Amino acid sequence: MSERITMPQLGETVTEGTILRWLVKVGDEIKEDDPILEISTDKVDTEVPSPFNGIVSALLVEEGETVEVGSPLLELDGNLTNNLKADEIEPIKQKDKIEKAEKVPQEINKKETTVIQSNTIQSTQSLGKVSPVVRKLAAENNIDLLLISGTGKDGRITRKDIDKHLNNGHQKPEKVTDNKSTTRGEIPRLRKKIAKNMILSKQTSAHVMTSVEVDFENVESLRSKVKDNFKHENNFSLTYLPFIAKAVVSALLEFPVVNSSFDIDKDLHTIHEEIKLGIAVDINQEGLLVGTIKEADSYNLTGTARKISEISTLLRDGGYKLDDVSGSTFTISNNGSFNSFLTSPIINQPNVAILSTESVKKRPVVIEMEDGSDSISIRHIGILSLTWDHRVFDGSTALLFLNSIKTRIESTDWSQEIS
Repeated sequence: MSERITMPQLGETVTEGTILRWLVKVGDEIKEDDPILEISTDKVDTEVPSPFNGIVSALLVEEGETVEVGSPLLELDGNLTNNLKADEIEPIKQKDKIEKAEKVPQEINKKETTVIQSNTIQSTQSLGKVSPVVRKLAAENNIDLLLISGTGKDGRITRKDIDKHLNNGHQKPEKVTDNKSTTRGEIPRLRKKIAKNMILSKQTSAHVMTSVEVDFENVESLRSKVKDNFKHENNFSLTYLPFIAKAVVSALLEFPVVNSSFDIDKDLHTIHEEIKLGIAVDINQEGLLVGTIKEADSYNLTGTARKISEISTLLRDGGYKLDDVSGSTFTISNNGSFNSFLTSPIINQPNVAILSTESVKKRPVVIEMEDGSDSISIRHIGILSLTWDHRVFDGSTALLFLNSIKTRIESTDWSQEIS
């Protein structure tokens, strides 16, 4: 009986994917969870495992072809070994053995010799099944696979393991010297995706940036009292970001139009019922990924801080899945952690707004006393910058939304949120 494997739903907002490379061919016998192909989406590249055991009877799409979710990709005959006679099965197995035997010396004669030397062929067999994509990436970046710990099934090395290795600073770009010394290297895949998405966003949305100044003294007063015990109990620091995130969630409930998506071509404006908070995470200066916190309005301050810490660690360690980096309805970019003053971030499509948190500094400010007189005080002050899509709402909504965040940060009794 034949089974057809279709293009999977790789995230809530992903509708199509491009076939980068087939990892199997007709006649290959594969087991459940074996990688069969590599697919590229607008979010990430990922290997797709087989949901069945069987023998590949047909590849239904070509490499480089873009297909929609649900489209047939591959035909797998789970009963082929039972239907064929013994003298028909043996040639298939023998052919596979010959091809595998011929493949090793071919790889050794190519650039992969920098990764797999002739005297280590036997050692690389201990790596288990390594896909052609992983071997190619390793060869292109001069990576010894024996030095990488695989996180895939049965310790298999995956593309994410290679990407993590590269993001940790192990890439070796080619050095080319002409009239003056220069360094050249291929653009990393993550950087290419960011570049395409940023251009797409600028071409799609009417970007406007609006800012407000926020007094964080109320937040700092609590942080200074609890931050040491908080870190001891939770194993991560209590920063300003969770306070801002909680205030943002409340403001999104008050102004749901900011928690929406907008498709003018389909004449569709969708107000999202669920708040899926996107947190932009820096991946060791190699690029940004936006992690998604689902049902963000269901967490108190401590829970929000924990989710931010968890998603940030997951993304930096490379152990995330596509669902972890897709589906956000509003995004926060924490530029203040890099000592920013004012930032105009680019909207994370298909969101209609993105908030940049700037650095919080001690500044002298004028405080109005209860008797109406003025006084100068040293306060912890920071700026919040909102980039918003002018196609969807106007400056009045943007400022009301920002001031709602500001009011909540300055006046909330945050001690009730710590647990």
